[in-house]
Amino acid sequence: MSIRPSPVDPARRPIDSPRTQAYRRRWLWILAAVPVFAALTAAGSWWHARAASAQIRSIAVLPFLDLSHGKDQDWFGDGITDEIIDGLTRIPGLRVAAHASAFEFKNQARDLHRIGEQLGVAAVLEGAIQKDRGRLRITAQLHRTDDGYQLWSVTFDRPANDAFSLQREMARALAKRIRAAAKPRPAPHQPSALAYDAYLEGRALFGRAGGASISKAAERFAEATRLDSDFALAWAWQSIANEYRVDDGLVRSNEAMPAARDAAERAVALDADSGETHLALGIVKLQYDWDWNTAKQEFDRAIQLSPGSGFAQHWLAHWYETQGRLAEALTHMQSALTLDPLSPEMLRDVANEYLASANPAGALPFAQKAEDLFPHAPQVEISLIGALFYAGQKEKARQLTGELTPPVQAALWSAIEGESGRARSLLDQADDLHAEQHVPAAALAGLAAAVGDGDRLFYWLAVAYDERSVHLPYARLDPRIPAADPRFVELLSRMNLPPAH
Repeated sequence: MSIRPSPVDPARRPIDSPRTQAYRRRWLWILAAVPVFAALTAAGSWWHARAASAQIRSIAVLPFLDLSHGKDQDWFGDGITDEIIDGLTRIPGLRVAAHASAFEFKNQARDLHRIGEQLGVAAVLEGAIQKDRGRLRITAQLHRTDDGYQLWSVTFDRPANDAFSLQREMARALAKRIRAAAKPRPAPHQPSALAYDAYLEGRALFGRAGGASISKAAERFAEATRLDSDFALAWAWQSIANEYRVDDGLVRSNEAMPAARDAAERAVALDADSGETHLALGIVKLQYDWDWNTAKQEFDRAIQLSPGSGFAQHWLAHWYETQGRLAEALTHMQSALTLDPLSPEMLRDVANEYLASANPAGALPFAQKAEDLFPHAPQVEISLIGALFYAGQKEKARQLTGELTPPVQAALWSAIEGESGRARSLLDQADDLHAEQHVPAAALAGLAAAVGDGDRLFYWLAVAYDERSVHLPYARLDPRIPAADPRFVELLSRMNLPPAH
């Protein structure tokens, strides 16, 4: 079973934690030890709060509330939250809950003790933004999760066009309060106010589920680079968003990935000390260029610069998958899950790692938890079906298969479960599905493998190779593809991948 199942129904996209989609965690500023003092609240002594906060080694940043008069700045609060999360990931020894898990508590009553238990963090930062009449006001409070004690409180009031400087100042103040040792780096380029707003809107969109949000995010990142061509993070996220558009089946690899490569390379050239720019380039090298050594170097550099980034750990795990090194892939995916324990995508990917390792019993609790958190999401249901089927709960797996809406995936699992009629019918329409509905070639190859049609399997694998499909590097993990077939051995050799076992 493929670790990264191809999304195949344009009307139903896989969750995006990080998507959801991922897992979308960014590294913006340097949290240098610049003394920026903020007022503590009247309650609690300054010295007591400082001593208590010195013990913080884990933190969650909850989505900042929108208190603006028009209630139309929600995207700005989400973007600022992501920026703070990314900045904190640069601090060695500080565990930071990642986006998907932190955003599970958006628009919910906030029980700090429960949040601490669910995310495994000792402190929570929460706050609010108010953007009215040309002014930007941000308030934030840092609380312990065990007893709710407020460790720190701060308020910033600035011109609305000064958001970039404000979030950097706030990050430095927070780092000082938790006595974090941050790795210094040169101050990044300060983008124009309009470019930064477009970038923040892109970040907010990228963190939401669905292909439409990803496409809109890519547009906002492109607008940010148009407004400020020296904005490295906007180039990095433009590259990442376009790769996810390809991954979601919205556009083919060879139509979008060359521009994604150009954007990632420009990002690194503009800011070589950013974890996000190296991550963006690593993704392109892994998914499209198939330059395995450079991809690994870029992921390692991203983690070196942002050691608390679950997003980078997630992508490093995918690199190990392409090499067939599943034990190491599982280790890094579990590290990512530790930082994002409520992410359906991370839970799903850990389940898929176990399935690829022929351990359905290990996969089942992770797949079930993902389904509990995000019921009826197709990619989550597909992982649960696989875990149930290979764990021997075949009737329950068949019941879920009957409820699947993506037609190709439903047909694939029906074929695996012994009913191949729908799969063969879709294969007869494969050319039209690929040309008109953008069903990925790798998905059609998987369908052919499920019904044992070797000729069509290798035809569609060849198409995927010619298109440089982002899904093809993971074909080696599909147990239905005959690893010893000379055609498959030759394909892996052309991709400079080790043989499948």
